[in-house]
Amino acid sequence: MSNPAPPPTAETSLREYPYVVIRFRCTVCERAADVRLAVLAARFGPNATLGRLVSMFVGGCWWSPHNPARKPQKYGMKCGGHCPDLFRPGPPDLPPSMTGLTLIEGGKGDMLPAEPKPVERRRRVGDADV
Repeated sequence: MSNPAPPPTAETSLREYPYVVIRFRCTVCERAADVRLAVLAARFGPNATLGRLVSMFVGGCWWSPHNPARKPQKYGMKCGGHCPDLFRPGPPDLPPSMTGLTLIEGGKGDMLPAEPKPVERRRRVGDADV
């Protein structure tokens, strides 16, 4: 059995990217883009790296540190642009049913009881015994 391909990194070129769609997301301004690999390769060439494409995505954000309309701030918000598929070992669009089973730590002793315990009712002072 052959070793699986290493996960894509920022230095991965479009020629070596193993999936059809490249996803870009920003955690600050909620921008998102799903772009087909062929479109990016036609526009920027097959040797463009994912790091370069992410920096171009960040460049279009209002919160980008390189935006000339914003004054530089030491503790201000910065763009959260990234590619969620970088450093991810599996394909981004693999259905959960095909990922296989996962082992969860713990055992039968850690399970919650099937039926709740009966609640003990405390008597109030002065209640008559019924």
